[in-house]
Amino acid sequence: MINLKNLRSKKVGVLGLEKTGLSVIKAVQQAGGLLICWDDDKHKRDNLTVDGITVRDLNDKNIIRELDLLVVSPGVPHLYPEAHPIVTMAYELNIRVDNDIGLFFSNHVQEEYEAFGDPPKIIAITGSNGKSTATALTNHVLSKFFSDVEMGGNIGKPVLELSPLKEGSIRILELSSYQIELAKCLAPNFAAFINFSSDHLQRHGGLGGYFYAKARLFLENLTDVSVINIDTAEGLFLFQRLNTVENKMIAISSKLNVKNYLWAVGLKGSFITEWKKGRQVYSFDLRNLGDSFLSLWESVLTVYAVARSFGMAPKSILTKCSGFVPLAHRSQWVDEIKGVAFINDSKATNVDATIHALKTFKNVHLILGGRAKEDNFFQLQDSMKNISRIYLIGEAASLIASNLEGHETKQFDTLNDAFDSAISIATQGDTILFSPACASFDQYLNFEERGKHFISLVKEYRKNII
Repeated sequence: MINLKNLRSKKVGVLGLEKTGLSVIKAVQQAGGLLICWDDDKHKRDNLTVDGITVRDLNDKNIIRELDLLVVSPGVPHLYPEAHPIVTMAYELNIRVDNDIGLFFSNHVQEEYEAFGDPPKIIAITGSNGKSTATALTNHVLSKFFSDVEMGGNIGKPVLELSPLKEGSIRILELSSYQIELAKCLAPNFAAFINFSSDHLQRHGGLGGYFYAKARLFLENLTDVSVINIDTAEGLFLFQRLNTVENKMIAISSKLNVKNYLWAVGLKGSFITEWKKGRQVYSFDLRNLGDSFLSLWESVLTVYAVARSFGMAPKSILTKCSGFVPLAHRSQWVDEIKGVAFINDSKATNVDATIHALKTFKNVHLILGGRAKEDNFFQLQDSMKNISRIYLIGEAASLIASNLEGHETKQFDTLNDAFDSAISIATQGDTILFSPACASFDQYLNFEERGKHFISLVKEYRKNII
């Protein structure tokens, strides 16, 4: 647990009593702070079992004005589409509003590391798609070089539940736009921007607000090294915005010729290449790690660039990738039955994520649909060369079909029906890819439940053909 000693005797309000909020409560308790907690969900309030906690309605101005600090959980809107009334009241009363990420970094910058020969280092990773995989792979690789490595944030443990920092510590944080946008302090030693595509637009007031939320991680703090994917207009802009003599930068790309960059890591075919001052200094064929890594190229480029900024030898970085098990629901290989591969990509909750998956597989029977985040499914048309058939489910089925006029689609009420149709048609060498390009909330609690349902269907199919 991170010791937030600067909150000793401070009166702290916690809004939101899920995983992150509960971690804040524990950290503030440990620091000797005074807590007032609230959640709009009565069930969560009634089930708060932490001893010595005061649950009081922070909608009461007389209560909230007592606070020194209001800590807000990621799911609570603080500006768009409409700020939570408690957050608005805190703003009006000039009460500091922060989140667990801001508290973590505030504590980090206030710690005295002068006596350390090897001060602790914080790596922060953000992006629209694949940041969990990039974070987990970074943790996998660096754990083989260093003894005290942990990951957290938007993956695994909340940041305040990570172990206290000591000499040589490395903490790897996956940070979402929700977490970055509100944090008062952002101070990673290393930061990576792995990709960018349209997502969470309502929460951030549009594409520009979403990009700004990501960019804050880099623009408000001078990192030791910034790793930036320059394959999008936003990535190129961010790289150029940061590219000064004070900033040490590594560009990563799968599309552009990167040899003119001072330091860059590119992907050409299946080969990772590193360039410094116009000279290629290393090349490695990802196929040497196994075919599964070809779909993880963005994560591998990110890990390679971050590890190189630590001064590690190129070959040792990539060989340490071996043994990594890809995360569930992210282009997850489930089984191969009668020569047909089954891939669970339930985490693909936007169109760009599905397009990314389609680059990896051919002869695809694509099952997609759910609750649309926006109306941009027409972008899938550029990936049609890899698609054999399209099976649509959920609220967005009709919307997706209208975006794909001229292409054969079939709509189903449930995933079960779409799955049954796909297995009746797919033949040896085909892939049944479940990559929804939509949120799950029309039929499922979350993408994990949705992915588990797909896996259960594959397992049932396997059992029935034996």
